[in-house]
Amino acid sequence: MASQEDILKSNEAELILNSETFKEAIKYLKDEYVNLWLLSKPEEVTNREALHKAIKLLPEVEKHLRIIIEKGKITKSQLGRLHKVV
Repeated sequence: MASQEDILKSNEAELILNSETFKEAIKYLKDEYVNLWLLSKPEEVTNREALHKAIKLLPEVEKHLRIIIEKGKITKSQLGRLHKVV
């Protein structure tokens, strides 16, 4: 069963994900990577591939935070049911 630590991490992840600063940072990075990608020269294949990977990774960060949030919600639910039984 999950722990109180999972709930705390869930709350923190939710704060981060909903933070305007975090949202701005993700948008800035994506815009920056896309601009660098568009400005790259035809021979800069490796650089473009690296930028493409970086762009694809940004949603993965958000996805991981959402997983942490859901894990905490499940833990809260489990603890709620446990307290009702006791």
